[in-house]
Order: sequence, then C-alpha cells, then structure tokens
Amino acid sequence: MVKGSGAAVYHNNSPDELNKIVVRFYHDIYKKGNARDFQMNEKAINEGMKLERLVVNDEEMALSGKESRIRRTGTNMIISLENPLESKQSIVLEFEWSFQIPKEGNLRMGTYDSTSFFVAYWYPEIAVYDDVDGWDTYNYTGQTEFYHDFSNYNVNITVPENFTVWATGILQNPEEIFRKDILEKYSKARTSEEIINVINAEDYEKGIVTLPGEHTFNFVAENVEDLTFALSDHYLWDLTSLVVDKETGRRTVVGAAYKKESEDFYEVAEIAKQSIKFYSEEMPGVPYPFPELTVFNGQGGMESPMMVNDGSSGSRKGTVGVTSHEIAHSYFPFYMGTNERKYAWMDEGWATMLPFELQSGLAENNDPLKRNIKSYSRFAGREIEMPLMVLSVFLRGQSYRIASYSRSGVGYYMLRQTLGDDLFKKALHAYMKRWAGKHPLPYDYFFSFNDATGEDLSWFWKPWYYEFGYPDLAINNVKIDGNIVTVTIIKKGNIPVPVTVSAFANDEDKPEAVISETAGVWADGKTSLTLKLKTDKPITKIVLGDDYIPDTDNSNNEYTIEQAN
Repeated sequence: MVKGSGAAVYHNNSPDELNKIVVRFYHDIYKKGNARDFQMNEKAINEGMKLERLVVNDEEMALSGKESRIRRTGTNMIISLENPLESKQSIVLEFEWSFQIPKEGNLRMGTYDSTSFFVAYWYPEIAVYDDVDGWDTYNYTGQTEFYHDFSNYNVNITVPENFTVWATGILQNPEEIFRKDILEKYSKARTSEEIINVINAEDYEKGIVTLPGEHTFNFVAENVEDLTFALSDHYLWDLTSLVVDKETGRRTVVGAAYKKESEDFYEVAEIAKQSIKFYSEEMPGVPYPFPELTVFNGQGGMESPMMVNDGSSGSRKGTVGVTSHEIAHSYFPFYMGTNERKYAWMDEGWATMLPFELQSGLAENNDPLKRNIKSYSRFAGREIEMPLMVLSVFLRGQSYRIASYSRSGVGYYMLRQTLGDDLFKKALHAYMKRWAGKHPLPYDYFFSFNDATGEDLSWFWKPWYYEFGYPDLAINNVKIDGNIVTVTIIKKGNIPVPVTVSAFANDEDKPEAVISETAGVWADGKTSLTLKLKTDKPITKIVLGDDYIPDTDNSNNEYTIEQAN
C-alpha cells in the first residue's frame, strides 16, 4: 500500500481564465467498472486511488455529496472552481491519498517479489492544459501512454530499514541512509567512469546496507515530466558516470538495480552508459539532458524521466534492445514534451530509430533496422494499418504498434537516408532546440525540418504521415545494349522509398554492378525512373531493392536475362 500526502502549486501560464482543474488518477485504471484496452487479471481490480482529503487554496473540498464540486470520471478528476484561476496566477492543491500496488496485471509498474516494487503513476497529477485542446482529458486505458507537464518535485519516500529507493531526481541525503562503506562506494561512483558495485551480494551478507531504523529518502528533480521510484531490500546496485557535455564537463550518473538471479543485468549499467554516450555524441548528438539514470529490473520495458523499468532478457540482443530503447525516451518524449496519447510515433518512432547503429554495435548478429523494415513491409497497406496522423488514442492492438513503432521508425530512417546524416542532424537539432519542453505537434516537426533544410519536404510528409498506402517498387523493363543495362522502375505504391538496382552475372552472389538513389528521387512526383548500369560480364539477372528498403510485393523485383528485350 502506498500512502501519500503533499501539495502541488499549479501556475496558469496560459492566457486563459480557467474555471476548472483536471487531475489525473492513473491508478483508477484498476478500478472496477473503468474502461481498459485489455482483459485485466481479476485479482488486480480494486478500488483504484482513494482520495482521503483535498484542499484547494486553503478550502477543504467536499469529496462527495450535493455540495461537492468534484467529479471523477474514468482516470480523471475534475475540480470546478468557484473563483476562476486567472492567467499568470497560481493555485495550491493539497492531497492525501492511497492505493494498492498491483501484484497481478502489472501495467508498466507493480510488485515483482515480496519486497521489490516499481511505483509509477502514483500521485494525483495535474493534467496538461495546452493551446490546442485545452485540458487533456483522454482517459488512461492501458495502451496509449502519457502526456505530462514539466514540474519541479521535492519528494520524501519513507521505507523500512535495509530498503534502497531509486527515483527520478537526485538523492539529497545519502549520508543519513547508507552504511559507511556503502556510502563511500556510492560517492566514488558518482564521479568515476568505472562500474562500481555499490551494493553487491557480499554487502547483504555483512548485514543491513542502511543505517538502523526506518529511513526517508529525499529526492529533488527539476523541470521533469514525471517522478517514479523503485525499492527493494535485496537488489544489487551498480553505479558509474560519464561526461555527457564536453563543453561544460557536465556528468550523468548511470546505474542498474537488479536481483541477483538476473544474469543479463550484470552488464546493464555498462550498456546504459554506452547508450547515453552514443545519444550524447552520435545520434541525436545532443548531450543527455538529465543528471541521473537508473535501470530497474522489474518487468517488460517502460520509461520515465531518469528511470527505466525493464524485465530480464534471455539474450544480449534483447537486453541491449530494451535498455537502449527505453533510454532513448529521455529525449522523446521527456526532453521535448510530446503528447504520447495523440501522437505515439513522435516518441516511439524516435526511440526505435535513434539506436539502430548502437544496438547493432553492442550485440552480435543484431540488425534492428532490417527487422523493422521487414515488419513494416509485412503490414503496410493492410486494412489494419493506419496513417500516422490518425490519433493514437483511436488505434488498437497491431494498428497501434505498426504506426507507433514500425512505420514511424522506418520513416524517420528513410528521411535520414534521403537528407544525408549532416543535413538530417542539422534539421533534427533545429527542431529539438526550438521545441524542447514546448509540447511540439507533428506540424512543428514538419515545418522545423522544412526550414532547417531549406526544402519543401511535403512530397515526403504527405504520403508517409497522412495517407493510407504502401511502398512498392517494380521492375517494368530491362534492355541490354552491350555492356550497358537500362532498367526502368515504376513506383506502384504511394510511399516513397529508396531505389537500389543490382546486376548479377552467372548467378554469382556478388553483383557486377549496383546503382542506388535515395527516396528523394520521387520528390518531383514522377512514378517511373530509368537507370543505366555498366557491366564487364554478361548479365543474367537484375534485382530491385534489398533488405533495407521496404517493399510490400517482392514478386516484381527480379528480372532474368530471358525476359530482357
């Protein structure tokens, strides 16, 4: 059971007068009778989040009855204000509440053994009021994720002795909590680039790792979208750090907290460190924006600011994949503030694309780009596949995953390949610099890229983001004149993709000649393309495409010499 009390100061930074305040009670997804996108384990269904007390600007609010100005619907609580909150004014809301951490049906958080928990979506959180929809009142039903405002947190978490708490933010009082030898290792790790076992199995054998008695961990986090925490009295803890901004020397402290039996997690701190280094220096090439990052060994894979909740994997490829993917979310949505409810592809697609090279480098026989292109090609153009601009809250199951991960991740990569790394990163940096922390919409992404590249990329945006359709290129004709092979390609699908043509001789594995064009070759609206290849040997076969170009129909991608004129 989590029991909490605290105050939230809400600043009305909008130009509007607010007649109500909308508060999130995400744990009401477990409440009997509420809507969910899936069949929840019956044992997990409970009374949801219990609100025991609410005070608004020193006024005790009636929680029920005719005099109550509170209405709870789905996972929202709507507070009607007698006196509207004027623009640039603030309001103070004080809460007392409680809820049961789920043991079954753990949705992105929960109980993982009798004394190990990842606790998320655990407090009454004021919803986002923006200049597009006003209050965000979409209910949390389990599939689509979240939309948060940026806030400052000062949180005290009280637990019994020997429990360690990991959380969003920086721990303010380690010297009041940890045993002296543990504290020394903790302090050293915060400026070391070595992996230090702050708490290992031998430390538990010596006795409790904390000082005797109950402890209150105090965490402070500034300008973040959410705060989650985790706790255990037997997890191991590895910690290290690295410089993420070479100009300022700013460091990020990176750690992994895990159960002794999770063999893959002994490498997670290093994988997380390498991920942050890659994101800071390579792609997107923006210094990691937060001072801390902890990967907690829970279940599944879920991100929150400075915290990741990951289950164990049976392969290094799986461990690298989930760790790097969830850490990539530090940029999208948490640095940018994108709305995951409406446009999940604005965070999941980036978290899919950004670590392609990283994941290939950290695990053998790992080709995430190839897997994603194959996945997209398998579903593109089917009835369940929706354009990306269809709001994520309206999608279900496979339709949601294709849009949020496959099509969007491949689309970002296709754009990068079209523009080239230098121009792509220039545009990406411009977009991130302009819109970090400002809840960008898809249009802000589109227009930022147009402006930074000096190009009208509507030919790309329209089919990839707005249209039903599919990628399909086909060989239309082949002519051979001596050592010159002329190949005509037609664009049968509406989604623009790169073109690669390979000419083979005598069924050899290695082509005699290859010619490639980026998806930009279709920018002028044409639907056919003629390419010429020069070869030194007689050609027996022409092949269109490769494993890195999405194509829904490969039956028209091969031409044998007998077919040539």
